[in-house]
Amino acid sequence: MSDLPDFEPQEAMTAPDSAIEEMPEPPSVRVVPAGHIPHPSAAQKESASVIWETLQTLVLAGLLIIFFRAFIFQNFVVEGSSMYPTLMQGDRLIVSRISYIFGEPDRGDIIVFQYPFGPERDFVKRIIGLPGETIAIQNGQVFIDGKPLPPETYVQNHSSEQYGPVTLGKDEFFVMGDNRTGSSDSRSWGPLQGHFIIGKAWLIYYPFNRFTFIHHPDLDIQP
Repeated sequence: MSDLPDFEPQEAMTAPDSAIEEMPEPPSVRVVPAGHIPHPSAAQKESASVIWETLQTLVLAGLLIIFFRAFIFQNFVVEGSSMYPTLMQGDRLIVSRISYIFGEPDRGDIIVFQYPFGPERDFVKRIIGLPGETIAIQNGQVFIDGKPLPPETYVQNHSSEQYGPVTLGKDEFFVMGDNRTGSSDSRSWGPLQGHFIIGKAWLIYYPFNRFTFIHHPDLDIQP
């Protein structure tokens, strides 16, 4: 008998399963041959298509705005009281540029034009005299070729001035503000050449309580 103590075999100690850590697998790597470009997914194609269509729409909208402002309509803000009471300070107007492409300016039309002695400024007045006519004013009454202008019901502040007679050239118009006592117009700086005309006032669109299409009366001279 040996005096050595007995040793009973012991089970190998292992950590619980929950504590076992495994080495993470390396991420998968996709190898793309040189010169090969992966085809875009359907989602990428759709996104690119939406962006391209949006850009096209924006460019087209910009071109339409430029076209309309250059050839069709343009907006202006009234400053001053020279056209009172027809137009008032702060009125916002839509002016038709196309009106005189297919027709000629007529007596009674309210027009926007470049001020001849400062084309960077825009004025709004009413056409009273047409090319070739002789204009005279006696005690505030306008005469065209010696005949009185029809009653101007749109004038509230009448004047009692004397003017003329002055004969207009072949491309000249005589313009006046409806506020006859408070307007700088052809009475002070002479006839307006046709090439300064921008267009015919068409609509007051703001303030909303003054929203209206602008009336251009018939001012034909009676024989």
